[in-house]
Amino acid sequence: MKNNYIITLLSTLPFVLGGMAYAQDDITPTTKTKRSSNQLEEVVVTARKKTENLQDISASLTAHTGAALDAMGVADIKDLMNVTPALTVTEMAAYSLIFIRGVGSDSFQGPIDSSVATYLDGLYITLTSNQAQSLGNVQSVTVLKGPQGTLYGRNAVGGAIVVETKKPSFEEVQANITVEGGNYNLLKGKVHLSGPVGDNFALGISGLYTNRETYMIYTPDPSQKHLDYDDRGVKFEARLAPTDWLEVNASHYKIRHSSGDSAPLTNDTPSPLFASVITGNPDPWETGVGTEVFTEMESQASKLEFDITNQYFNTKAIFGHSEATSGVYWDYDMAYEKLLIIEAIPNTSDTDSIDISFTSSDWGPSWLSWIAGIYIEDTYKDQTTPIYVDALTLGQQLIGLDPNLLNGLVESLGLGALGLTGLPENPVHLLLYGGVDTDAKAAFAEFDIDITDYLSIKFGGRYSDETRVIPISTVDARIQNLPILGTTDWVRAFDYEEDSATWTDFTPSFGIDFDLSDDAMVYYSYTTAFKSGNFNGLNINAPPSRIEPEEAESHEVGIKSDWLDGSLRLNAALFSTTVENGHAQILSLTSGGVTRLENAAEYTIDGAELEMTYNTPIDGLVVTFSGTWLDGSYDDYECTNFDPDTGLEATYDCSGNTTIRTADFSGVVDVSYRFDIGRLENELGLGAYHNSGFWFDPTNNVPEEAYTKINARFSVRDTKTNMKLYGWGSNLTNEVSHMQRFRQDFGVGESYARPRMWGVGLEWEY
Repeated sequence: MKNNYIITLLSTLPFVLGGMAYAQDDITPTTKTKRSSNQLEEVVVTARKKTENLQDISASLTAHTGAALDAMGVADIKDLMNVTPALTVTEMAAYSLIFIRGVGSDSFQGPIDSSVATYLDGLYITLTSNQAQSLGNVQSVTVLKGPQGTLYGRNAVGGAIVVETKKPSFEEVQANITVEGGNYNLLKGKVHLSGPVGDNFALGISGLYTNRETYMIYTPDPSQKHLDYDDRGVKFEARLAPTDWLEVNASHYKIRHSSGDSAPLTNDTPSPLFASVITGNPDPWETGVGTEVFTEMESQASKLEFDITNQYFNTKAIFGHSEATSGVYWDYDMAYEKLLIIEAIPNTSDTDSIDISFTSSDWGPSWLSWIAGIYIEDTYKDQTTPIYVDALTLGQQLIGLDPNLLNGLVESLGLGALGLTGLPENPVHLLLYGGVDTDAKAAFAEFDIDITDYLSIKFGGRYSDETRVIPISTVDARIQNLPILGTTDWVRAFDYEEDSATWTDFTPSFGIDFDLSDDAMVYYSYTTAFKSGNFNGLNINAPPSRIEPEEAESHEVGIKSDWLDGSLRLNAALFSTTVENGHAQILSLTSGGVTRLENAAEYTIDGAELEMTYNTPIDGLVVTFSGTWLDGSYDDYECTNFDPDTGLEATYDCSGNTTIRTADFSGVVDVSYRFDIGRLENELGLGAYHNSGFWFDPTNNVPEEAYTKINARFSVRDTKTNMKLYGWGSNLTNEVSHMQRFRQDFGVGESYARPRMWGVGLEWEY
């Protein structure tokens, strides 16, 4: 019924159209002759693992160049949402929570996967805490919207983000040096140097450094500072073409990040149970927790890629190894009073992967093109979580409350198993550990067939086989200065047995493209995706529970077109996505562990997108607009959350509630003006991002209010020296928004997105 509704609605919008890229900063312009001097450049991307014109892809995706992102002050994937409607990137204690068109997962246990896949130079990033790493020396970033189960099958239920960095050139030396400063004592530098070493060998090196003070203010003592935002990384590349049919690319990067911005830093509204003893702080960018609260992460990856061409088909094989470690230092009650401290040190991920794809060449019938391949991955992810409870302080500060509540809170940490039936008088330490081993295998194929000169179909699918093993899940405990079972050392409170599960699935895709003219195409696409089940590995007083697989299917109809002799690009899409067994998380001490993932049964999100790029008759003036409208609701979901009136955990019927992180509308409008003065190339830009607001929780009582962020930029480039002076400003009106808000045992915790920021830089390019 919904599909018929979408098709009917599309027929009433004959000129509504989708898939904008920032064409004024093209990804890769083709050599096609322009029909007029005002024509927009064609944009070529490789997001679907082959080179394609963006306007010929029958799907919604948004592409950005590295230059365009730099100009807009986009430093990492978290900033990407401010220039990409339908993309929501929030953060919880350094874990990236990515949603596209309202589909994603708010889980942040180390062994749990994101529902949006992120790829960096062809390598899938397995640890969610590293998905928000700095973008560095970027060639392009492409956001693929909707399930991507055929080509990006692992955990691409909501979509995929594909990041490509610059490769060394065989023809010429390339050098780029950028130095930037700004408010909060920002100091940023990027260096890239590459070039040929002989006729068929090239080397490259890139470096990145960013440091600025945190924007968070420690309210009890503003002279004390939270940890700086700090990024530093290096990447080495080698490129070899020993024959005309073989190219080998090898790379290794290592990046380190630390920050006091991203940890949940304030208790906005203390729970009624603890309101008398916890100091709340609803003021933006202020915190009551100590300056020892911060996050840090380090990741490195090595890649060996072989590109082989012959007359029959082309082959690309990518062998990857990645390692990642992250640490979270977190005051769980998020207040000045030190009642409960939880850390995650370390979270680790170790991945080996093989991705081999075959694509058609010019050999064979001209009406057929195809891509097929296999993917193999072996990943082990674990998390160590120390918990510190000052039980005596807790008891003293909560005098007058029901002692059963106090004892229940402490006993929920598993202390009853140690014979402690009341509240201990000494600090309690717990040490949780859990790991999950993943063995993933998949085979995929997609075929494009031209039925006529104007009609084509595509179909394909992916078969996935994933086995998860939780080899270890333990809880150790001790009470400081108080013997337990005759010792002051750690004792094993719980040691759960190994468990495993295997899930298989086939995710098909199908599409029809119809060319209305050389400049307009309408399409229908059906896509599906699969994210395997998992285990809640961080449990205290219950065995690790199993989570069933998450599956999505989406129907989309759209139109892509160029008008006014190529100066106006209009694209639109209407879509409906249904997710079964969506993964949702509850943050609660009494949930069996500190966090617990559960299945959200089924939810449906309907939506529409409209995107436009207009190269106006005024030479150099370009206007872009991109907007997404969403309507999402849970079809059937019994969810767990806290009652805001009592502070007690309960189960609610969330059926019919709005899905989390689903804004009714989000949109970007941008105006840029380019003009020359002598040998100087100049650009002025002004943009705005609006979000109508959304819910952070399925019970719909923790909101994100509507906000609009204004951004501006300028640049002046000397064509003779290749020096460019540029500046940018983001969130100029100092709008308040959040990286995360959530309700837990002690109240509503939150961390804030960036306030007003600006920077000025100097870039030299050779």
